Formats: sequence, structure tokens, C-alpha cells
Amino acid sequence: MLHKTIPLWEDSAATLTTYIHDQSSQGDFQIQSRPGIIVMPGGAYAFLSDTEAEPVALTFLKEGYNTFVLRYSVGDACTYPEILEEVSLAIWQVRSHAKEWHTNPDAIVLMGFSAGACLAAMSATQWNTPGLAERLSLTPEDIKPNAGVIAYAPWDNTNTIQKNQEFYNPDAAKIAKDCTPELDFIHYAGPHMPPLFIWHNRYDKFVPAINPVMIAGKMIEYGLPFELHLFQGGEHGMSVCNNLSSYNAEAKKLNEENPNVRMWVPMCVNWLNKLFGIESI
Repeated sequence: MLHKTIPLWEDSAATLTTYIHDQSSQGDFQIQSRPGIIVMPGGAYAFLSDTEAEPVALTFLKEGYNTFVLRYSVGDACTYPEILEEVSLAIWQVRSHAKEWHTNPDAIVLMGFSAGACLAAMSATQWNTPGLAERLSLTPEDIKPNAGVIAYAPWDNTNTIQKNQEFYNPDAAKIAKDCTPELDFIHYAGPHMPPLFIWHNRYDKFVPAINPVMIAGKMIEYGLPFELHLFQGGEHGMSVCNNLSSYNAEAKKLNEENPNVRMWVPMCVNWLNKLFGIESI
């Protein structure tokens, strides 16, 4: 496995960590190009949740994907449009190294959780924002995600932040404190969006369950491919719901009490495989 951490750009705290399959010398196992998943952990824009970083990357690595963890800027360094530029550069890093990293440049997935899912949604809805690609000396197609996996994200951030000031500490992240309008992704939805796999828990106490229903409505309106799973049990921040992400006894108990929630992983794998036209990887 190729495992290394690289800076997104010079003097940036944002990094991309690779989890790339080794190439086999045996013919039946020689897969020249795999889909790539860029994982973006949550943390209310104030920190990065370890349970939604490497555990996710390793879980989907096991399913045959090349995976990457984007550790983006948080706190006062998390500002718009710089944060969208970081996500866009992560996409370009993977796409521009496609041959070297044996990754399909036309099968790059953004997979985000909570605040990280907000950034995935921001890229999915705003990758074609005038001037964004030009500031990075790229083209819009260079930074377009091919699919998004959105876990417990608010699509109407202003409303969610205002109702959850304790969770979205306004002193922790400038982007939340300012209620940056670009965080209201629902207003940027349109036919330019990539396919989305969306999952959420019905009684999430931080992000109301109406949020995934809102974006599902937009996907239907524009005739775009998507899949939505709204689980009856569970809470916010359950990640991949396995031993890798169970950081204490309480988290492990929560996973055990809600075994249905962990089914999002195989359902997501099946959806992505069908989307990219692959039987197995």
C-alpha cells in the first residue's frame, strides 16, 4: 500500500493522505485503475474527527477503492472561498496523479461526514463557480467531483447553525461564525451536480432529518441520479459503525444497538460500483 501524506500547497496546513493499493504481479489481480474516494472528516469546522478519517479510508480500501483523507483547514483558518479551494485542489491532486496512483480520473468521489459532508456538498454544488478554477490555474472540469457521498450534512447551514450554537461554536470557526451564505448549499443545487449517495439518522439531534429530504427533492427536480437512506435509529457521528470507528465503549454500544445503520457501507459500495459500471474491484 502506498501510504504517504502530502501538503495541498506550499505553506498550507491542509494535507492529503493516500491509501493506495499495491499493484499485483499476478494477471488476475492486476487492476490498472480503481475509483478514488476522498474522505473528509467532520468536527464542526473546529477540529477533525479521527473516527471519520482513517477508519473510513481503511474500510473502503478493503472494498477495493483507493482512498485519500483530506485534512482541511479548521478554526480561524477555515474561511470561504479558501476552504472550497482546498477541496478543489484535493480533487485535482488525485486526478493529476491518476496514472501514478492507478486511480480512475473519471471516478473521483467526495465522501464527507458532518462538516466534512458540508464541504463535499459545497464542492458538488459550487465546483463551477465563476473564477474558482481560474484562481487555481485549472479548468472547472479539472475540479469537478464525479460523485458525492454525504453523511449527516445540513443543506441549510444558516438555519442549522443558528439553532445549534453550542454544537457549532461560533468562536471556533470563522466560516460558521460568519454564517457564510455559500454554506446554504440547497440554494446552489442544479443540473450541474454529480450523482449523490446520501445517508442520515432520523433522530440526529444536531442536524434535522429534513436536510437530506430537501436535497433529495432537488435531485428529483433536476432528474439527477441519487440514493437516500434515512435510518430509524442511531445518532450523529456514527461514521462507518465498525470496530475501527468505535473509539470508546459508548460508541461501540451505539453501533451494537443500531446494526441497521452500518448497512450504509455495503449499500454505498454497491451504488458506487453500479454508478461506475464495475462488477467488483
